[in-house]
Amino acid sequence: MVTFLTVFQIFLSITIIVLVFLQPSNESESRSNILSSVTFEKRGWEKVMFNLTIISVTLFLFSSIIQTLL
Repeated sequence: MVTFLTVFQIFLSITIIVLVFLQPSNESESRSNILSSVTFEKRGWEKVMFNLTIISVTLFLFSSIIQTLL
């Protein structure tokens, strides 16, 4: 069981790294006009990548907790 969790965590860590690097950086748009009341929402693949990153991090957290308890 511990071996499976270790392999699973390695897979999740690589997945998280790839997902973080693939996310677009919109710093120039959001920081250029700080006082603007326009909000940008994530659409399409950007939203999918964001949600997959959150799910992967959550799974990594839970698997780390489970592995610590074993």
